[in-house]
Amino acid sequence: MTIHVRQNAPNTLQFTATAEGRDLPLDMPQPQGAGPDPHDYFDTALGGCKAMTLMVYAQRKGLPLESVGVDVVRDASEERKGIYRLTAKLTLHGELSDAQIDELLAVAEKCPIHKLMTAVDVQVSTLIVRPA
Repeated sequence: MTIHVRQNAPNTLQFTATAEGRDLPLDMPQPQGAGPDPHDYFDTALGGCKAMTLMVYAQRKGLPLESVGVDVVRDASEERKGIYRLTAKLTLHGELSDAQIDELLAVAEKCPIHKLMTAVDVQVSTLIVRPA
């Protein structure tokens, strides 16, 4: 899969990313822009993955999870030192026992994006492509 990022107009900091045929706005954070910025999408990927992973798991296991809410809290105060903290706060709706809640927490810790962010050697290459 390729995600395309294009500048909306020359000399601006507003872009549009296109993924799976959907447009996603990109901007600088406030006060320079209106957002969402690339950090927001990074954090959103974690929250979305945890929510979807829990719903799929609960449906497969027949757990009474009706819906999931996730708040991802960012602490980027030490990002320049190499530390970027995210806290995912899960709100689970449904008649769940304590054992089921513990089970779902363990599953949430194993969502694919959580693993990608914490346990995978992500290798990024950057190439210059001249305009045609």
